Amino acid sequence: MSDGNPQALALSFAVAVRTAAYYEPENAVMQQTTALLRSLLAEFSDAGGSVMIGVHSHCVFVGSKRIRSTVSTYGRFAYLIELYGSWSIDGLTFFEGLSDAELMAVLVILARDKNRGPDRLSERLYEAGITYVQVDLVGGEGTRPAVIAPVEAYAACIQMGEELTSGTDERQAANVRQLRHVTQAAVDQILQDAHSLVALTTIKDFDRYLIHHSTNVAILSVVLGQRLGLSKSRLGELCLAGFLHDSGKLIVRADVLNKRGPLDPSEWVEMRRHPGLAAHSLLDQPRLTPADMRAVVVAFEHHLHYDMSGYPRTTLKTTVSLFGNIVSIADVYDAMTTARPYRSNNFTPYEALDFIIGKSGSLFDPMLVKLFVEIMGRYPAGTMVELTTGEIGVVSEPPNVGMSFDRPRVRVITGGEPDSVLDLCEQADSAFIRDVKHVLNPGNKGEIPAVPAGLFGGHVANAAGLGGVGSETERPTAPTGPGVAGSGP
Repeated sequence: MSDGNPQALALSFAVAVRTAAYYEPENAVMQQTTALLRSLLAEFSDAGGSVMIGVHSHCVFVGSKRIRSTVSTYGRFAYLIELYGSWSIDGLTFFEGLSDAELMAVLVILARDKNRGPDRLSERLYEAGITYVQVDLVGGEGTRPAVIAPVEAYAACIQMGEELTSGTDERQAANVRQLRHVTQAAVDQILQDAHSLVALTTIKDFDRYLIHHSTNVAILSVVLGQRLGLSKSRLGELCLAGFLHDSGKLIVRADVLNKRGPLDPSEWVEMRRHPGLAAHSLLDQPRLTPADMRAVVVAFEHHLHYDMSGYPRTTLKTTVSLFGNIVSIADVYDAMTTARPYRSNNFTPYEALDFIIGKSGSLFDPMLVKLFVEIMGRYPAGTMVELTTGEIGVVSEPPNVGMSFDRPRVRVITGGEPDSVLDLCEQADSAFIRDVKHVLNPGNKGEIPAVPAGLFGGHVANAAGLGGVGSETERPTAPTGPGVAGSGP
């Protein structure tokens, strides 16, 4: 943060909100007050292009600096503390790129909206198309932090994907900005319960592959980033990058993207344009934040491998970025576990993970591969297995942290009590009661129990078509096999 006057910024914000309660946006006083506030916000933007104005323990903060009140400032700060309390928020983070018009809209919403609550402000900002302001919700004792259910978070990402793929160019630019709110909700849910959203990534929809794939890659990337210890703000950027990594495929010719057979050489050239197309389209926005620029880099890099093989070929880079390496692993894993029309052989989650492990140090960053295996377990959620005791089930959860990677929890389908959960860590007389005997692959029949019971009313949900290598680098040029891994088309 800069060495400006934090008290002046906090006072300017309090004055601006109070002014918005009485004056219309067209009023000269309102415009001057807003312009002054935005200039002060710009002075305080840190290296990440943001500044937070918050309230904690009845004190006002700018970033981590507590602002001391005086006799002359007490009334304004008391108003700000009361305002935050009425909205049930801890703080507002303002990002570089916020315009006067957007800032004024935020002020008017804060001051005039009567329907207030822990979730309402984020909704109102989203509805107004404001993407350069982030809401931090109250999470202290005696207050309920806003919680979004895992299914709702996943569904919101899917809906956002629908809007991105169906809108006009102008609307798509606005949606990319609004996507920040959706991805932040996914990050919040992962920080609360990563397993639930990871389980939902096993849902596959053949007809809406690109939308589901982008959502799944974003979720898996954030879970890997969380294990790596990235901050919440960095996880938000990673989630956005994961969601947009394949956006260049919206520009690839539909006859190439959806072709059911092998690609000929000219079609391969067209398909391999999509990383560059994605980077170019993401750069074509009125204002670019640091998060946008990281999404551009990831979109360009996601088919470049750890050893710099892959595509697009470039002499400008000698290494792939951290985010690029993370998204590459998530991209390949989800692609390989999704059936595609040009493949005759589908792959199980176990086989997909086995492929990634085998390419550690060449296609994939070995440290990230190790962390990914720790997260997913040796038999990832969605893997159908036959146990040595005769039961057949689907892996519902990975082993607990610190336990052997190959001893997950399995929800029984046949051969035992249906819908019961067996923990393969369970022992009797110092020996494990059950082991995995076989990994089953019913993917070619379209009968994959994808989501563990409990997420949808206690019943196992089936999603047809799990398995298979999903990348255009895995799309054969002749019907001879999958080739090497990339990501889903």
